Amino acid sequence: MKKPIILAILFIFINSCAQIQGLQDEPESYKSQEEKVLTEKAEDRDLRLPSGSSIIENSGQGILGSLGLGSGTNFEVNSITFSVALDKVGFMPLISVDSTAGIIVTDWYSLDDGQSRIKINIRVVDQEMTDESVTVSLFTQSSDGEKWIDQGINSEQSLKIKQSILNSARSLAIASEL
Repeated sequence: MKKPIILAILFIFINSCAQIQGLQDEPESYKSQEEKVLTEKAEDRDLRLPSGSSIIENSGQGILGSLGLGSGTNFEVNSITFSVALDKVGFMPLISVDSTAGIIVTDWYSLDDGQSRIKINIRVVDQEMTDESVTVSLFTQSSDGEKWIDQGINSEQSLKIKQSILNSARSLAIASEL
């Protein structure tokens, strides 16, 4: 019973790493076009981004880089936890991914036929995989037909996402030690 679960977890992890490698293999012209689109989206939403910095930071650095083993990396957070967090919100459009700082910021994602939307900010703080190692904020908004109304942070869903990230990361860490 243990072996199929471990194999399934390893398959998910390897599949996630393959997606990271796929980003690395994209031509530079495609990357710059994608970055340009994301920058325009951020400007449309009146987001203040630091000038001269890339929206997609440290993405596509390959398996060794994401594990903190690549040359010249200053990887300060747990790569397994960060990879799991990135995989959990991978279905959403991403505004910023910084593996060195352990920060993932998504763009708004519509739910309920466009009547509500969510945005998630994740920060992987340290390598311990404790409740204090990850912070998750899930922001919600609802539409009144003309404008979006902030509903604040959904603490219950934020906690569920955080626990899901930590549980998956712990399972992968255990599986990798076998």
